[in-house]
Amino acid sequence: MTVTVQSSAASAVAVRCDGRDGMPGLALKLAPREQVLINGVVVENGPRRTQIVIMTEDAAILRLREALSAEDVIGPASRAYFAAQQALSDPLVGSSMMAEVAQHLDTLKNLNTSENTSKIVDNARRALEASNYYRTMRVLKPLVEAEASKSERAAPHTD
Repeated sequence: MTVTVQSSAASAVAVRCDGRDGMPGLALKLAPREQVLINGVVVENGPRRTQIVIMTEDAAILRLREALSAEDVIGPASRAYFAAQQALSDPLVGSSMMAEVAQHLDTLKNLNTSENTSKIVDNARRALEASNYYRTMRVLKPLVEAEASKSERAAPHTD
């Protein structure tokens, strides 16, 4: 994998950009000490903001701040996200996780009848069928956030 490292003061977001020789790459702008999983290896940024450009297509990249823990899995959206995350983080289990992600997407679509949710699930399914687990996760993120918000509101408050 070819990685270009540059110092940068920009925010920590991933954007598409042109790499060396006009070839497209994925630019990751990393905050100080931010951790990212690249093809199964955890990489931690140093004490300054940095930009790295991933030149290899289909590299499996996950910002660890975007990762769900098993405790965060509370419903069908987070189950689908978590299964896609596992597929992304371990390419050896990726293809075997497709059926599990698809099953969670089916459950999600059956439980939610809104047109917006249906469109999101359809987009996630298309990304899954293309074995694009990161895109699957990115598409599902609003549903995961809504699920977490709903769960927080439903939880009893103890004072």
